[in-house]
Amino acid sequence: MRRSLALPLASLLLVPAFVGCGGDAIPTTAPAAAKEPADILYHLQYLVVRKDYKHAALIAPITPDVVYPSAMHFHKQAKELGITLTPEEIKGLGIEHLAAKLDELPGGPTDDYPVKDARLAFNAGLYRLLKGITDKSWGKMRHMGITDNSAARQFGSSTIVKDMALGFDGTKVLTVSCLKKPDGTWGVSYLRYEVALKSLKQ
Repeated sequence: MRRSLALPLASLLLVPAFVGCGGDAIPTTAPAAAKEPADILYHLQYLVVRKDYKHAALIAPITPDVVYPSAMHFHKQAKELGITLTPEEIKGLGIEHLAAKLDELPGGPTDDYPVKDARLAFNAGLYRLLKGITDKSWGKMRHMGITDNSAARQFGSSTIVKDMALGFDGTKVLTVSCLKKPDGTWGVSYLRYEVALKSLKQ
């Protein structure tokens, strides 16, 4: 009897692993804090495809010197690319009070734009830019190299930034600047497209 049960039991144990190999490439649960720059890819996939808006805070820098200019850049680039947020996304991101001025954000604090709002704008801008890639293409996105960003040293000798290239089907699509945060985990400080989205086959 023991021998007859052994094979079915072994088969059952193998099923989850087999299904997982052919499953969805996009994480279905929130990834843990990024321990390496390469981990950021899975956070970006999860954020934009699963629409877990609060997850952006896990990979966002917290210092004003990064948050303000990056938020401005994200929304400016998204505007130029014609990428907008839906009313549902605006509500989910908690930026109803900022929605009217996202495309004209300043690069620093003002009386009516405190750092708390800049962080919300950063999260929204990151998500907004990522929307330029379809869910299907995010499923194919792969790492295409990581290099040191020496220019980041201007923010201090302890500032560590790595530029990660992402793409699919042999085409480099994005460069993501990954910033090492004070707690040792990694976040996103900058993002830019390396191709014209209108010409990208997705």
